[in-house]
Amino acid sequence: MSFYKKDNPVFLEEAFQSVLNQTYKASEVVLVQDGPITDELQQIVAKWKTILPIRHLINRKNLGLGKSLTKGIEQCSNEIVARMDADDICHPQRFEKQMKFLMAHPDISVVGSWIAEFEESISNIISYRTLPVSHEELLPFAKKRCPLNHPTVMYRKAHIIEVGNYNKFKNQQDYHLWARLLVKGCKISNIPESLLYMRISSDLFQRRGGWNYFMIECEVQRDFLKMGFINSHEFIRNIFLRGTVRLVPNWLREKIYKKTLR
Repeated sequence: MSFYKKDNPVFLEEAFQSVLNQTYKASEVVLVQDGPITDELQQIVAKWKTILPIRHLINRKNLGLGKSLTKGIEQCSNEIVARMDADDICHPQRFEKQMKFLMAHPDISVVGSWIAEFEESISNIISYRTLPVSHEELLPFAKKRCPLNHPTVMYRKAHIIEVGNYNKFKNQQDYHLWARLLVKGCKISNIPESLLYMRISSDLFQRRGGWNYFMIECEVQRDFLKMGFINSHEFIRNIFLRGTVRLVPNWLREKIYKKTLR
């Protein structure tokens, strides 16, 4: 888990509580602090260091999510690593179900799950972020859209390191990582259950729009083309579709996400 000064202390505490409530306990929690944080966040971290087996890594300055996750992965002691964000809530059986899946499927490098999106409380679910399940379904799907919900994934550390870990991009770090795994021949899968609760608001859709976001996506798609993950036809299709979503007004982008991407 990576967090920074703009994260909400209440949400971070709820995230930690959901880790504590797991039926399969984490032997360590690698927490990457990305730059200076508020006093409130410091208090939350200090409290939970006495409750969870937290290894607290600190970046002197804000480096961004990609570099923070790279650092965190390198410091993980275990071969199996679960990812989550500082404002999400894990289903109590998330770790147990994903560990059992990876143990039963040694050929799978990464397993994710669906997401239940909520407002205010997890009792107020407003949408579900579902994805194909099997590797055979996900491979062609990944050429159009990200095949895994990043905060839900559990993966084999060695496989992530082998393909270069996370990268330089300000966003889309996970999508680029999944593509490199797939090009290498690694397999991915999803458990068809919502094992993570994610907060959703208009701010979420605002962050996923704009020219700068679109330019990063164009760079990612060019990398996909260079590595042979997609062909030129797929590249043109993806740029057109992504440009349409990123450059429309936020109210329309929110409708597109809720009506067609959920």
